[in-house]
Amino acid sequence: MDYHIDEFYQRITEEIPHGNFHDVIPLHLRNDITWDEVLQKVPQMHRGWYELSRISSKDRIEFTYDHWDLTLAYNPKLEQCLKAFFGSLDDIGIFLVQKSWEDPFEAHMVYSISGNSGFYRGGLPIEETSLLTLQKCFSKYILPADYLAFLQLHDGFWKTTDCTGIVKSAHLPEKYEKFQALLAEEPSLSTSKGEPVDPKSLIPFYESFGMPYYQCFWGEWYPEQEMGNVYYSSATKTISNVKSEDPISETLAFPTFNDWLAFYLERVE
Repeated sequence: MDYHIDEFYQRITEEIPHGNFHDVIPLHLRNDITWDEVLQKVPQMHRGWYELSRISSKDRIEFTYDHWDLTLAYNPKLEQCLKAFFGSLDDIGIFLVQKSWEDPFEAHMVYSISGNSGFYRGGLPIEETSLLTLQKCFSKYILPADYLAFLQLHDGFWKTTDCTGIVKSAHLPEKYEKFQALLAEEPSLSTSKGEPVDPKSLIPFYESFGMPYYQCFWGEWYPEQEMGNVYYSSATKTISNVKSEDPISETLAFPTFNDWLAFYLERVE
């Protein structure tokens, strides 16, 4: 497993005062912990995650790949990306973490890329009630089906030490309001080509490392029947030009969430 994971999941101690967590339980290394003990710490824990922590690294990777493949809608780019992504892993770990002593425990699934090349972290799958709440909060728009499918894998997903990443569904309404307040500080919003944009039509589902750079669903762009997504940069105060003939890896305007996800999984740095 990538040594950066051990560094990130360090407990706060006298020797390590700058650790990230009050308590850390690497469930995949703790065969002595029972299912009932796990439920006491994380009541919403999925039994499948617990069972996953009981088997070998090789089987964890294989079973998790199959679960992703079955859950996400078919997309040629994503299909190739998933094979490459899971083929690059040397382990998948299940961690129970407590940020501070008064906080509840959370569960993380951690994807370790071989050769100490980085890692990704995912939260527990979204609960049905939370999914309904999310759709009600953004009732003006129909959130993309492939995005909602991904939430059934991980409600919250982060690259390495990024603590923002794909926003948790419970935090998305608040993130939307903060994003709107940020945009309200500017006299107008446009694409990089200068075409005007209604700021309220942008829903920021991803934030990059806590910086004001967002990937947003755009309620005015439906390239493949559902909302596409575009990149907002606070440096230029613009979003992607969806009419550009440049590669989408440069414009960062993606027809589907799965297209963006494939791009996200390809780049660890």
